[in-house]
Amino acid sequence: MNAVNNIVFFEAASKVLKALGHPERLKIIELLQTGEQTVGRIQQGIGLSQPVTSQHLRFMQNNNILASRKEGTSTYYSLASDMIRKLLECMNSCRLDLETGEMQMKDIFPESKRSKHE
Repeated sequence: MNAVNNIVFFEAASKVLKALGHPERLKIIELLQTGEQTVGRIQQGIGLSQPVTSQHLRFMQNNNILASRKEGTSTYYSLASDMIRKLLECMNSCRLDLETGEMQMKDIFPESKRSKHE
């Protein structure tokens, strides 16, 4: 990959990572990992109100993280690209490493080493 392609890639990756920088958005993309879902199912899965869920969905669609399609009165959302799927795989791998003890939270998030009383 040449320098120009690297710059373009890093700019695109930065945009995606910033857009995913909210716990509820991460929950949504994790839910969509198994396939497309309606707004109602996504809302039930993450436990937010319909307006807040729709706001997150629109934001991620506008940032090319999600794709959507209409069927009658329902809107179905899905992951827009393999890059998003690969990011999820990486996150899930790290989570599994934490659960099995292969990785410690302090290894990922150095600030968790500090006491909350400091």
